[in-house]
Amino acid sequence: MKERIKDARPMMDLMAKKVFSNTEITAQFIRDILDLPVHHVKILDGTQIHNHQFEDIKTYVTSIDVLAALNDGTQVIIEIQVAYQFDFIKRLWLYLCNQVTKNADEHKKDGVETHKLAEELLPVYTIAITQKRYFKDEEMIHVFCFKEKNTNDELKVYFKGFEEEQDLALMAFLELEKYNKDKIQEYKKVRWIEFFGNQPYTQSPEKILEQADRIVSRIDWTKEEQKMYDERTRYLQAYSSFLATIEKDKKDAINQAMTEGLEKGIAKGLEEGKAHGIEHGKKMMIISLIKDGLLSKEEGAKRLSISVFELDDYLSTDE
Repeated sequence: MKERIKDARPMMDLMAKKVFSNTEITAQFIRDILDLPVHHVKILDGTQIHNHQFEDIKTYVTSIDVLAALNDGTQVIIEIQVAYQFDFIKRLWLYLCNQVTKNADEHKKDGVETHKLAEELLPVYTIAITQKRYFKDEEMIHVFCFKEKNTNDELKVYFKGFEEEQDLALMAFLELEKYNKDKIQEYKKVRWIEFFGNQPYTQSPEKILEQADRIVSRIDWTKEEQKMYDERTRYLQAYSSFLATIEKDKKDAINQAMTEGLEKGIAKGLEEGKAHGIEHGKKMMIISLIKDGLLSKEEGAKRLSISVFELDDYLSTDE
């Protein structure tokens, strides 16, 4: 594939957060994908970059989710998904439901009576940008809403502060793997697939995409941000090598591959080489793989020889 920008990684979690921290870009992205009259946005969550330390294991990691509030109060969750995960769509729905519940809890704190909570709630929608395909057709972009089964009428309701009825729920998906420059219909939407897929633009980019390209080119990044990016790139390269090794010999070479992957990708991960260090490093790498969307929870639990519920405990205590 010919890259639009050499070695750019728009789908890297750190990079995506950097892009969406620009409120003009985020506003245009939501405007294009969900067809909403967005005037401005506020990023509620998703711009922070954390330095997690796992004892001797150090790397820069970020939470992938971006939560944006539109000028009318509507909230939009943006999720980046690199590797295919069987339950990803359900997980995205869970994020939406959790955010609605969180908003309701905030109103409870303000003293709103339970039977009046529904009056205070505002729309919460989701957009997923996925590297892999999740739907069998060849449509690059899907936007789902609630519809009546027989008449196909959309389910819309009145929300506080809105003059017209709004969709109760919207879930949009951009599938980069389906990109086909010969089947473009709505370029305002598809241009974001070209952007995140690092594909050459099929039309002259507008100013907003030029801003986004400048970010992924890292022209104006600080030295600290450059360091984070370099650290993250080396870490993900170690992941790729690690996964490739596992695929060659899933049974006999798993522990050896994990040890080698940690030694190459994480400077101090397995210095002592003792059994405790190996097991700890193995657990930490699998947790990181799951958080980066490179490994499903089911596969991670299998490789750790534990249940998915036990793995959930690991993930929750590691936040």
